[in-house]
Amino acid sequence: MVENNLTVFRTELKYLIDLPDRLHLINCLDRLLVPDAYGGYDGYQVRSVYFDSFGNQDYIEKMEKFAFVKRVRLRVYDIHSDIAKFEIKRKKSGRQIKDSLIVTREEANQMLQGNFEVLKNYEGITAELGYDICTTMGYRPVSMVEYKRRVYTHPFFSTRITLDSDLKYCNFDYDLFEENPNYKKVMPLTDTILEVKYARYLFPQLQEVLEHCDLKKCPVSKFASSRELLEAYYY
Repeated sequence: MVENNLTVFRTELKYLIDLPDRLHLINCLDRLLVPDAYGGYDGYQVRSVYFDSFGNQDYIEKMEKFAFVKRVRLRVYDIHSDIAKFEIKRKKSGRQIKDSLIVTREEANQMLQGNFEVLKNYEGITAELGYDICTTMGYRPVSMVEYKRRVYTHPFFSTRITLDSDLKYCNFDYDLFEENPNYKKVMPLTDTILEVKYARYLFPQLQEVLEHCDLKKCPVSKFASSRELLEAYYY
């Protein structure tokens, strides 16, 4: 049995910003925080396959604005990688708990085929909770999203800022490692999803930088956007 878990507790704020504010933020954050070592202006690629129950419980709770919502997903940063991340993300009133587990490429493919027994290869809360949720509630892959992410971090208060752009999805292709999926774009290339994550306190220098931006509460959910077909025909 392998124990390979990471649990993160944070407050998460999400906004939609335009290109001028993106450029302003990059200019300021390059000096204020620690830029991620990977990627250039657009950062690096993130691809996730989301799972949901047969009754689409996670989607319904999201759309009906339940106080407590969750996401179950597999994620890769390189489609040629030998590993993937299995994640359970839970939110309640703006507070976020994310449990992560590193699995092999083969185990990820097994889960995409509905075999969650591979989670028994691991110890810890992520594997145990993931196995219970996915097997008792009939979870299966429902959508795949991809976007470009630029990241800034700071050790104080577990601060993490992400700039996500070029968001796209597909409803029927769940191959996490496919070369060229047939995606549909969600938003213009000039728009960026800004996520501000921190534990307990957002330090003043960062607050001041954000005050100079036209921050709009983000109407775009990666999970909900990727399930546009479900909304159009069933809800």
